[in-house]
Amino acid sequence: MKTIGCFHQQQQKKNSENNEGDEQICDPRLIWPVVANERCGSWYAYPHATALSAHFKSTDGHTNIHNFSLKRLNLPFLHTVSIASNNNGAVLIVDSSKYKKQPDSFSATLPIWCAVMNGLISYYQHSTKVGDDDYHGGQETLNATINLWKGREVYFDSQHAGELYTPSFISQERHDHMKSIISERIQSALSANVILDPTSFLQAAPLKPMRCFWIGHESDKNSQELYCCVNELVSEIIQAQASYSCIVCINCSDSKRGKTDSDYVSGAGDDEESWAMGLTASLFWENLNDLIFKIKSEEEMQQAIKRIVAKAKGQNEEWFREREYQPSNCPSHLEMKPCFTSYFDKIGESSLYIGSRRAGRPPECWEYFDAIVNVTTMEYDEISNANGHLPEGKLYLQLPVKEGKRDRVELENWMAVAMLFVGINLVKNKRILIHCAQGMDRSVAVAISSLCIYFNFHGQGINLHEWCYEKLSYQSFGDYMLEEGINIQELPTSHNRDEEVNFPFYLKSQMPLSFVVLCKGKEGRDLFLRYIKYISRDLRCDVDKPEGKFDRFDEFFATKETLRMALIKIQQYRPKACPTRSTMQKLNRFFMSGVYEK
Repeated sequence: MKTIGCFHQQQQKKNSENNEGDEQICDPRLIWPVVANERCGSWYAYPHATALSAHFKSTDGHTNIHNFSLKRLNLPFLHTVSIASNNNGAVLIVDSSKYKKQPDSFSATLPIWCAVMNGLISYYQHSTKVGDDDYHGGQETLNATINLWKGREVYFDSQHAGELYTPSFISQERHDHMKSIISERIQSALSANVILDPTSFLQAAPLKPMRCFWIGHESDKNSQELYCCVNELVSEIIQAQASYSCIVCINCSDSKRGKTDSDYVSGAGDDEESWAMGLTASLFWENLNDLIFKIKSEEEMQQAIKRIVAKAKGQNEEWFREREYQPSNCPSHLEMKPCFTSYFDKIGESSLYIGSRRAGRPPECWEYFDAIVNVTTMEYDEISNANGHLPEGKLYLQLPVKEGKRDRVELENWMAVAMLFVGINLVKNKRILIHCAQGMDRSVAVAISSLCIYFNFHGQGINLHEWCYEKLSYQSFGDYMLEEGINIQELPTSHNRDEEVNFPFYLKSQMPLSFVVLCKGKEGRDLFLRYIKYISRDLRCDVDKPEGKFDRFDEFFATKETLRMALIKIQQYRPKACPTRSTMQKLNRFFMSGVYEK
């Protein structure tokens, strides 16, 4: 935190001392969107000057790994490079640990990403031609795409598709190794079918191949030398942008920082929790003046952070993590009020929505949704009040799942309950919001499960299976329980104090308590998935899947591959969807820890 503060103080000082130099660098041809590389880049990129964030991880670029992540495609960033900058480029902001000139996320992960994406663009550009039997995007859309790219094939010939640019400090041996695996990474992406809709992908892609340039904090140079170096790079970028979409990578770290243990500050975004004392980037920017320009000692800094975090947590234990940026000196009548619809995203043509906790706040939520699945341990008072009633026709189900690693098994224990609730309301065409604190992790897991069970999503659309309309209902679930030899009459069905203590979360969902009891836990999971397999057994013809894709009537309803494909599909509509590794492991266990045959 001290290092971040010093950075902002130094930048303010340099801005005031070098106005003339700034004018030399501010070329109107380089006014591009600024993108923070999550998560640490958000601490250095001014929120109102920042476009969508990106997520390029250093671990993907480590020596001898050099991975192209099939989970983190960063398609919104690709769209930013293409649309927001008129195909000219974008600026990426990051901070690195220790004294690296550039983190691996910028020196290796990003160049590999650019090369692979260039290759994918080239492949799909040439494969989406009229008469291509393998293309199924629709003739009208196809013609529009061909017209978009007509006459521009030269930008993505085979030479450009294979180009790899790395910083000068990368050894020739490492560069050659990275370049040698680009074709393999492109083929892996094609084999995994990560681009589900090639037409939309091409329409959002830049018209020129992407290429990286790098700017670091050169501590051994004085101001004049630094500006000379930057101006030389600016001239090079201006020349290059005639043929390339240029991505300028800026590392905010001091290259001398970290040479002693006392100077070391974690730069990796994943380490934020270890040094930020609960402060988030949005809270940091909201209180920038108080934290940076009024604090005189480390002790004062720590006390100020504790007060800010305590205040935010007091307002909302989980929502403070996604607070909207508000300058501390902003007049109340000028405060920025985000639109309610910015808190959620619709998932394709389905009636599913994923959002943050704010999206589920009454009474506004009931204008947009008919049913809400709350995947957190918190509730708004208007809903939790025992005497309160929901508007007519509205439904609500809470899954008491803690955030992150604090949850061990509850997401798995309640998943079948959620799936039954979601499935029944999908059939009724109700608008269903699934939310957690930020709409990034737990709610995404529930949505992934919903896609894998109820939808055909392997093509361009997201279509509910016909068997859902014909067979899925509370009545058919009860009938199947009888076939399983389960006497529902012996299960609790009435509302009393003991039941409200053990199962208080179903009360406003209109789900029979006996069904909640049956679906909860591992045995409930097995029972529910046997039921789904039973009601869909005679309707296999409605599963129109590409050859080689997972068949829902195979041993499992989902594999690691189909879970990944479902996540990619969701990320196309909600870019911030990013479930943790722990959450994905829970989904693996839910779907694949046993065979669903009795």
